[in-house]
Amino acid sequence: MLPESLWRAAFLACAALTPAIRADGANPPGQSTFISPGNNVAFAFTVPNDNDNPRSTFFSIRVPKKYTWGGVGLGSDDMKGALFLIIYQNGDGTNVTFSPRIAHGNYEPFFFRDMRWTVIPNQTGIIDDYMIFTAMCTESCRTWPGGDTTGGYIDVSSPAQPAIYAVGPEGTLKDDSPSAGLRYHHEYGVFNIDMRRTRGAADAPVLDTHTRLDGAVQVSRVTNKEDLKTALHAAFMVFSIIGLMGFGGIMFLPAVGLAKWHALNQIVATMGVLGGLFLGVLASFNYQRSRSFKHHHQVLGYIIVACILAQLGLGVQHHFKHQRAKAPTIFGEIHVWLGRLILLLAAVNGFIGFTFALRGDSAIPSGVLICVFTVAVVLLSLWHRPIRGHKFQPVGAQQSHTWRQSSGYNAGYSSRHPPGYEPPSQQIGLQATRSSSENSPWKSGDNKDGEDDEPQLGNAQRPREFA
Repeated sequence: MLPESLWRAAFLACAALTPAIRADGANPPGQSTFISPGNNVAFAFTVPNDNDNPRSTFFSIRVPKKYTWGGVGLGSDDMKGALFLIIYQNGDGTNVTFSPRIAHGNYEPFFFRDMRWTVIPNQTGIIDDYMIFTAMCTESCRTWPGGDTTGGYIDVSSPAQPAIYAVGPEGTLKDDSPSAGLRYHHEYGVFNIDMRRTRGAADAPVLDTHTRLDGAVQVSRVTNKEDLKTALHAAFMVFSIIGLMGFGGIMFLPAVGLAKWHALNQIVATMGVLGGLFLGVLASFNYQRSRSFKHHHQVLGYIIVACILAQLGLGVQHHFKHQRAKAPTIFGEIHVWLGRLILLLAAVNGFIGFTFALRGDSAIPSGVLICVFTVAVVLLSLWHRPIRGHKFQPVGAQQSHTWRQSSGYNAGYSSRHPPGYEPPSQQIGLQATRSSSENSPWKSGDNKDGEDDEPQLGNAQRPREFA
């Protein structure tokens, strides 16, 4: 009875140990492996017992090539102080580019030049629609400059060493430079690595179709992240400049009696541009390529905003001058042409902005659309210019002259004589009104033979002069 009980217990023990044996077979011993939900990022890590290279480590990263980039940050559960191991496709898309980086804040990490590594070629490249990079790090991979952060190292004896991962949005990033610009991450998360089980022989970790999560624990995950500040910056600028200043400026022309609406539209557009500028400045702090604020997209943007503020000031000056003089002013002419220049510069800068944001797939169609709208606005403004003075006059109507108005209405002009006017030397003499049969000035009332008389037009007068 006892031997039978022992045999049954041994059988159950073997059955219980079978999954563990298979799990160890899936991952080589001495390897801690993390796989994110959805298999977007896989990371394997080992620490060799190598007296010749006491600071060395092995690591392997795998990311689907449909994403622009992916990577893992060691030594921190936040971006600050972490050492990032990032990969993306090389220039021709046949291999991968490895980019070690350091972050001292919650913004794009910068390239870390002091790290040294040796690539393991048979486990590196584009394999089965994945970007895979495997290497042995020999310098600055256990410790690195952490700045004023709490990071800057990994504890190879820790059972729960914090780490983070991130993956970029879907798209294509092909670049041979290890300091290439990166787009905002689409997904990121935190996990812990059991470093104690990574110690062993000097062997590279393995990531293949049989690899499974082992020696790592997922802590948190955030998905569907977007750079809202950059998106809102583009939306504010396009709507305010092309929409409000362009089409809105034509719809509310001051020449057709909509001066107040034109002014309100201009003020709202200027406020929208300033809001877009503020969002653009905030978004610039997220990326290494824009933190210096020296890119030509940014410089041209400063010029455009300055022109918009100047145009608003010119419009105010024109309004006050026109109220007093009731005539066109030089401020109004500059205001109009400066607006057309702003539209053209904004179209060019919009195209540059899409490429600056690494949205090459959207740069061409968006740039073409913006240019078409800009040209349409400029042509409409030029077409309105020659006809706006006749906006409310029917075809064939005679021009109204102020000097022919009755004395009861002065058409907005003062009762004083215009400049250059000289009164006639004598009053105009007019004949008394005759009957309807004799009201023609071309026939005399004494005409008996049907002969024409000289027309009775009064005395010769001195012609009037008008400025």
